[in-house]
Amino acid sequence: MKDLLTTASSIIIILFCVSLLLFSEGHQSTSGDLEVLASNAETQAGKHPHARTTMFTRVQSVKLKKGVLMFVTMCDDGLKEHYFLIRDKNVVLIKKNAGDMPGNAIKFDDDGYNTLLVTIPNTFDIDLMDAMTTPF
Repeated sequence: MKDLLTTASSIIIILFCVSLLLFSEGHQSTSGDLEVLASNAETQAGKHPHARTTMFTRVQSVKLKKGVLMFVTMCDDGLKEHYFLIRDKNVVLIKKNAGDMPGNAIKFDDDGYNTLLVTIPNTFDIDLMDAMTTPF
């Protein structure tokens, strides 16, 4: 009797596994599945799912003083000041030609791994090395 129950339960488990296998093969992919696959592909390619980019346009001036990045943008209400603490964070300051972004913009790239890349175009007259090495 014990052998009969063991055999019957084994057959039920095998049939259940086979039905799951057949169900997964016949499953049609939907747009939600494609988004998950694209997200997995980006993660495997090295891009973190929480990575994001923020770009401030219409920047009028940029200063870096005592570890604080200060810049002024023009908005509908007038001028708006922005302050960003650079010291004691994983921030990489990049100053380069504005070939791939507007000349009056600042781009913040958060890679999702606790590092922030701040790109400042050469159109702004700021010496990053001098500003970051001056003592308080």
